Amino acid sequence: MPRVLLLFVCAATILSCGPDLNPQKYVIKSILSSSYEEYSFQYANGRISKVEGSDTVSLEYAYYSDSTSIKQFNKSKKLTQRFQLVYSGGKLVKYKIRWQFGRLWYKDSITFGFSGGSLSQINYKSNVFQAVTSNSNLATVKRGTGLLGVSYSSEFDGFTNPFAGVYWLDHFLLPSGFTTTFQPLSVARYFSKNNITSSTSVILGSTQISRFSYIYLHGILPKAINYELETNKTKISDLVFVFDIQYTPKASTGNAP
Repeated sequence: MPRVLLLFVCAATILSCGPDLNPQKYVIKSILSSSYEEYSFQYANGRISKVEGSDTVSLEYAYYSDSTSIKQFNKSKKLTQRFQLVYSGGKLVKYKIRWQFGRLWYKDSITFGFSGGSLSQINYKSNVFQAVTSNSNLATVKRGTGLLGVSYSSEFDGFTNPFAGVYWLDHFLLPSGFTTTFQPLSVARYFSKNNITSSTSVILGSTQISRFSYIYLHGILPKAINYELETNKTKISDLVFVFDIQYTPKASTGNAP
């Protein structure tokens, strides 16, 4: 066989048998978290219908014309939390959470404001945070100035973020007792097209930096996520955010990477 023809046949074989290197054609199949619990994702009509944890937690999704409702259950199948994502013009404008503490149910919420199609404001309790988006990534969230100010700034790589627009257990508000804590990293992951490589928070003059490193599957999507935490120049390294992420093709696509 002529050499040129042989090379063509080999290339065609690789392309036909290898993965389709377009990250937009895949969705998350499962996640092995740092707690060693594995979460499997189920889909219906191209949207998440259920997330099933191997031990403790499961989520069930219901979709409406202007909102998404999510129920969270514990391992005994008892309802423990409820979430609602409210949309306007295709943008997430409000997030609501209800959770059980003791025998009572509590609720909290966040609203999101947009300017020119980009996220520009986050309202949580009585706090108004100004948001700056750069290259479709949530780069800065801040409130106030000086020692009384609060700011969160993030940097990103150039790879597709599989968590963009995906709401699961990476909650915007983390319940603790009868109140919640704002999770800016979770918000940044949801609203950003690329993966966060570092995030710096400055609260009352105290600085904390989270640095993320990724192991990429075929160079297109993260398979594992590690991170380092630095608080006031004291570092804790070799931490794990996610041990393993598996993907599956969207409907009518090729092989999974």
